[in-house]
Amino acid sequence: MADCDLCGVSIPTVVPVRVFVPRFEHSYPEGIWKGLCEPCLKAAKETADKLATSSSCGTAGKCDLCGAIAQLQPVQISRPSFSKGEEEDTVMLCKKCLASVQEADKNWQKQKAHEHHDHH
Repeated sequence: MADCDLCGVSIPTVVPVRVFVPRFEHSYPEGIWKGLCEPCLKAAKETADKLATSSSCGTAGKCDLCGAIAQLQPVQISRPSFSKGEEEDTVMLCKKCLASVQEADKNWQKQKAHEHHDHH
């Protein structure tokens, strides 16, 4: 089991996203892997797609995925809750992480399509 690094849900398989954490840039220059569940990946990709078509500069702050101080974009996710089942929440991601999410989504879709064809 693995936990989503955005919403915390525990699922058997998360989607790997390469993230460049500033405080580990010398130790891991190729980035480190974070795992996102499919709903969080989809929400982050939708935000990245909207950012590509708009000129929003975002809000300054600390990225919830990599910890970088940067201009951030809000991503609407659903976080599991014991009392309500799930709650809407907003996480803030930097442009680098949103670009990594787009790349991870592209690779994930290819992998799912490839596995789907292998089973037939």
